[in-house]
Amino acid sequence: MGTDLGLADVFVILLITIGPLKAAIVYAKLTAKADAAFKRHVALKTVTVAAIVCLVFVFAGQWLLGVFHVSLPALKIAGGLILLLFALDMVMGGEKKVDVGDALPSADIAVYPLAIPMMATPQGLVAITTIVATKDSIGELIAMAVMVLAIMAVNLGVLLSADRLLKKGGGGAMVVVGKVVGLLLSALAVQLMISSFRDLGVIAAATGAH
Repeated sequence: MGTDLGLADVFVILLITIGPLKAAIVYAKLTAKADAAFKRHVALKTVTVAAIVCLVFVFAGQWLLGVFHVSLPALKIAGGLILLLFALDMVMGGEKKVDVGDALPSADIAVYPLAIPMMATPQGLVAITTIVATKDSIGELIAMAVMVLAIMAVNLGVLLSADRLLKKGGGGAMVVVGKVVGLLLSALAVQLMISSFRDLGVIAAATGAH
């Protein structure tokens, strides 16, 4: 996301925006009455679909910017605003109720709502597109793809363990963690917008800034 953010910052942003925090809770509730084989199938399909969508944006993000004639500073501002709104909802928003009903769910829940938009989130796809727009080499894109796949591996592990985590009080812990990382993401979103203003020359880069 520009030169102001390092690899650790990028990884944190991706982990928060395309990570398992919200998807795991919804997955556990939607599959609560299903058997283990169905749950495993849904988890694998969810992560596979989300990974494919995210990788498309990794390798086609710059092309998408060219097609829609969007400048990098404009994307940074838009991406920063979306990430900020998402982060503020994480910090101040309440838990959304999920109506699971009595019937067993269809495997289609793996695509919607789990893979899209709960895992391959709109804000995550904006973040990926913004990041790759600043990359100049195939090596950097491959590094981004590896990050995405690493996060998807974490997502799969969390989904497969979702029932145990929630039964042991992990749901409450995930909510607390979500509040903390939402605060961090708010700061990173503001930093992204500051970077775009520097690109446009609206503000000068601070001397000695890290």
